[in-house]
Amino acid sequence: MIKKLLILIMASFVFAIPSIAMDDDNQRTDMENEPHQITITVVESTIHIKNASQMVLEVYNVAGIKVSTQRIDSQDKTIELNNLSKGCYLLKIGKIVRKVYLR
Repeated sequence: MIKKLLILIMASFVFAIPSIAMDDDNQRTDMENEPHQITITVVESTIHIKNASQMVLEVYNVAGIKVSTQRIDSQDKTIELNNLSKGCYLLKIGKIVRKVYLR
């Protein structure tokens, strides 16, 4: 299980794009390597995803356990993760992996 976590953390660094901007209330990540520039915005426990239509969002806890899977069925999708505890999670869309904090 620790090995899975280390692989996920390493993958987040390998696929990291330098375009990351954050403020107190939300986290925003723009992924420039994707064809239509996937955008993920996190505000408290709400995730807003743009330009990832027909892809799958996978959410992992810090132990590397998959806690949620959601199909992204439109270009502009909002997903509520109220059922998850506050804390740090890894989001994976396609080959993109990002670390976020749900409040």
